[in-house]
Amino acid sequence: MDAIYDAIDNYKIGLFESPTGTGKTLSLICSSMTWLRQHKKNSTFHEAEESDSEDEPEWVKEAYQKTIANRSKIPAQEYETYLDGLLKNYDGSKVTELPEKRIKRHKSEQEQDESFVPADYYSDSELDSKYENDKLASEINELLSRVEGPKETIEPVNNCPVKIFFSSRTHSQLSQFSHQLNMTEFETSLDNIPERIKFSPLASRKQLCIHPKISRLSNVSSINDACIDLQQSTTNSCEYIPKLHNTQSEELVKKFSDLSFTKIHDIEDLGKLGNNLKICPYYSVRKGIDITEIIALPYQMLLQDSTRLALNLNLDDSIIIIDEAHNLLDVISSMYSVSITGNELSDITKSLKFYLNKFIKKLNSGNRINIMKLIKLCQVLDKFISSNSKDGKIKHGEEIIISDIFEGTTGDLVNIHKIEQFLNKSKIAYKIESYMEKVNESQSTRSKSNPLLFKITKFLKSLTNPSKEGKVFWDKNNGTVSINYMLLDPSEIFRDIVKRARCVLLCGGTMEPMNDYTDYLFPYVPSEQIKMFSCGHIIPLENLKVFPIGNYNNVSFEFLFDKRNNSKMLIELGNAILKITEVTPDGIVIFFPSYKYLNAVMNVWKQTKIIESISKLKVIFQEPEDSSKVETVLNDYSKVNKSENQGALLFSVVGGKMSEGINFSDELARAVIMIGLPFPNIFSAELIAKRKFIEESTIAKGGTKSQAMENAKNFYENICMRAVNQSIGRSIRHKNDYSVIYLFDQRYGLNKNQDKLSGWVKQKLFTRSRCTEFNQVVDETREFFRKKSLG
Repeated sequence: MDAIYDAIDNYKIGLFESPTGTGKTLSLICSSMTWLRQHKKNSTFHEAEESDSEDEPEWVKEAYQKTIANRSKIPAQEYETYLDGLLKNYDGSKVTELPEKRIKRHKSEQEQDESFVPADYYSDSELDSKYENDKLASEINELLSRVEGPKETIEPVNNCPVKIFFSSRTHSQLSQFSHQLNMTEFETSLDNIPERIKFSPLASRKQLCIHPKISRLSNVSSINDACIDLQQSTTNSCEYIPKLHNTQSEELVKKFSDLSFTKIHDIEDLGKLGNNLKICPYYSVRKGIDITEIIALPYQMLLQDSTRLALNLNLDDSIIIIDEAHNLLDVISSMYSVSITGNELSDITKSLKFYLNKFIKKLNSGNRINIMKLIKLCQVLDKFISSNSKDGKIKHGEEIIISDIFEGTTGDLVNIHKIEQFLNKSKIAYKIESYMEKVNESQSTRSKSNPLLFKITKFLKSLTNPSKEGKVFWDKNNGTVSINYMLLDPSEIFRDIVKRARCVLLCGGTMEPMNDYTDYLFPYVPSEQIKMFSCGHIIPLENLKVFPIGNYNNVSFEFLFDKRNNSKMLIELGNAILKITEVTPDGIVIFFPSYKYLNAVMNVWKQTKIIESISKLKVIFQEPEDSSKVETVLNDYSKVNKSENQGALLFSVVGGKMSEGINFSDELARAVIMIGLPFPNIFSAELIAKRKFIEESTIAKGGTKSQAMENAKNFYENICMRAVNQSIGRSIRHKNDYSVIYLFDQRYGLNKNQDKLSGWVKQKLFTRSRCTEFNQVVDETREFFRKKSLG
């Protein structure tokens, strides 16, 4: 915790690795909140100090400072007392009546059709003044004014300009954070008055929308557009949206905000609170942002500047904590990357033509012209893909020059930026998707093209991005050709966060190798401003053994691409695993580099009866490629291991569902076996583009060609070793847990690979700079579990 506090106090970037079970989340909460409360207390004193007179005696100054400091805390102290009473008197089962009752009636077909037509779209000169103002009025200005409300007798003026932003990858991880935060209490900044933690969890409309129809839409883009469309509608508004100059609505928003601070609420709690009060939680939660101390939010809300602007989030001088940050580089890249195929473009074109034909008389000229331009653009892109595919011109991973797409066509007359503006401001994608959904329901068919309209919006936006940050290139996968845009330089996206925040902490259970973050996420930050810390595991040293294994029966294990299907090696691999299975109780999890390779190895083992031999010792399970079946397999695997029989063995895949986010504690993973080094496909279009980018960037900074190639190679190896660390980190989940890790491949005996293992794993390597003899592995394993059985 001292390292985290120091990073915050000294305006540093922190890279922290802390294995699961070591109290990482609580350490982050306690360190950051302790600093924040102290900062709030000191800030009150300094404000009073700055306001006194230099001519007064010291005893007068001290008395004055104390008086001013105490007086400034009175409203916040009164607010805490007010919250006490509010919590005591609030009955969460009561449902507030809506301010206005609405008469429900069946809409005519003509009225339904009208809802699929966008507002009139104007010329470019009119667009800037009308559409920008409309958007700001509905999305930011009007809604922010709606949640301001009138002045109250008790007003929470204890604003907290410095905040803690806690961001994680999934909704469930943010919920876990809320539950851990609920376990804590901190020293008050209000003298002797207890001070609640002011916590606001933010989420997308998909999580917080309580409108019965809109909340059931299939994707976030549809929900966002439907919400905004309903706000701008003059005939059909949302009954839950805060209403401007409506006293009852304003009181409900304030009550929602105040109740949310009475105790720690997670996203589900806010949804229930919004339903009880009949007020939109998505907008109402923003009422209390000024006094909030901790804001929890998903990656997308933190990392996209447009989303931060829409939410009015100010990162200045705040503490940014990004949890599960081992995949942050990939997350940022994927958020701004997109691909599109000829078939998808063809489906989009068909939907656009169908919609235009239906509503051509109801659309104004601005909408008609822009839809026709969009059709033309999709046709040009589709033709570009098909003509290059037929001529065999496509080179996997080769960069595409944007001007080449429009060569020999009139497509260059279409302004991509203005079409992208039209898609965003008219919300036409949502309108067309809604209409096509209605058509498909009436025809009992499913549409393949609807969500693609949001994809073409993202794709066109990517074409307007600076070329130095990303590239457009060809990809070919299973015979399907696509145009891909990939963000190659995430540092520019992250720069604004680093520049504005007081401190940025990247945390995770498996952060090694760490140099990728310093090289590619914030290369502009001086090394003395970066604090790296790798926490040892909480388990006793005797609770873990790690064996790098290079051979068995004089057969070397080298799972290189051109050697990994050697039948003799696979047979001896199976025999070695059989030996380990004989001396290992309970569950064993084995990770393979891919589903394809797992299936190939299983076929060899079935033919040689190795699987039959293993099945006599353990019940065998295999991770399904269909993610919807993973939970069933996990439950069955867990039941077997928790019963009194011999245990089970689970064949899994690195990068699959079971290699990340799954808890294999205790008897679920007394052994974890990693087969080979799970390098990604070096010939994938994405890696070709990334490798070229790293090499060009190195040379542009004055590096040599050999340094450029070495940097690209190191990045490739780091992807692999980070996946290894993430997979083997599924075991050892608490201080009394114990397990043995086996790394099957000669290359695990090399220093460069051992150095990239997580610190707590590296510490327990049985042999450094070489592999362990297999007979010794078996003997040590047998003795390890014998001692554990004795308690």
